[in-house]
Amino acid sequence: MEEESKISFWKKLKLSIFNLEEYQKLATEKTKRTILYIALLMLIFAFFSTLSVTYIFHNATYNVGTYIDENIEELSFKEGILSIKSKDKPEEPIIIDEASNFNGKIIIDTNDLTEEKINNYKNDINSYYNGIIILKDQIIMKAYDVNTQTFSLKELSDGIHLVNVEKSDIVNFIKGNSLYKLDLTFFVATFILIYINNFALVLLDAILYSLIGYILGGFSRLKLKFSAVYNIAVYSLTLPILLNLIYTVVNTLTGYTITYFPIMYTAITCIYIFTAILMIKSDIIKKQMELSKIIQEQEKIKEEMARKELEKKEEEEREKVRKKDEKQRKEEKKEEKEKQKDNNGPEPQANIKPSN
Repeated sequence: MEEESKISFWKKLKLSIFNLEEYQKLATEKTKRTILYIALLMLIFAFFSTLSVTYIFHNATYNVGTYIDENIEELSFKEGILSIKSKDKPEEPIIIDEASNFNGKIIIDTNDLTEEKINNYKNDINSYYNGIIILKDQIIMKAYDVNTQTFSLKELSDGIHLVNVEKSDIVNFIKGNSLYKLDLTFFVATFILIYINNFALVLLDAILYSLIGYILGGFSRLKLKFSAVYNIAVYSLTLPILLNLIYTVVNTLTGYTITYFPIMYTAITCIYIFTAILMIKSDIIKKQMELSKIIQEQEKIKEEMARKELEKKEEEEREKVRKKDEKQRKEEKKEEKEKQKDNNGPEPQANIKPSN
């Protein structure tokens, strides 16, 4: 666990995509570290997604400034309320369809509108990849074919310190350096929104995919903790998230769409989860086989040692018996000699008288 906790974010990113055999290590991580990984990954996703949306916003705003300069008779902004009147038809909304460098629709209507009319405008831009609705007190924006986002003009103006302005001020603002302050305010607000939404969605997706993985593990007779399956699901989302980022940026900038991309997103995630679980099972089976072989070898070694020990004891017993027999034979020989000596009696001594 200590070794795994030292794996860097970028190494995890690489392992998640290219090294499915390493998922067993990633599965054993603490869930909070896995959530930290996906949080960092979603920061990257949100940054580049917001960057592309801000680019569209910048171009759209600049185009609006150019249009205002050429076609707007009256424009004023006071205390958070915007008023715009065209030269040709002052009472009618201004509609810019498929604006250059925007790939969408811009609707400007600063009259007093009903909620129904605003909803009609929202439905109108929903048929486009990108769209902007400029009302008297708010801007409604749709980018890369997702739900619309609403920004208060008062909050935006407070962020860039706009109070009371006229047409010339707006045009100079949009075409001057102050536009970048507006871009920055828009970037921060959009980044927070995209990050929170997508981070929450990914965490919920991971729960759904982990349920699928848990069921698969049950069918394959692989008992895994739910936290381990959840980790696998999170890391399996890495490649789909990066592909989604590329698709989002391309879609935002060009309007290019892939009809079945959500299905592909789900399919890639499931393939990674299934493959990771099956590889973990295969690795466990392999380790069990290796362990079984080791146990068998250990049993053989034990049997061989027991056999040698038995042979040694038998040899020692034989040696004891041999020594005992040898000792017994020696004692028997000794007893025989003593018996022979006793049977022969004392040796006769010569009867010689000493001479006088």
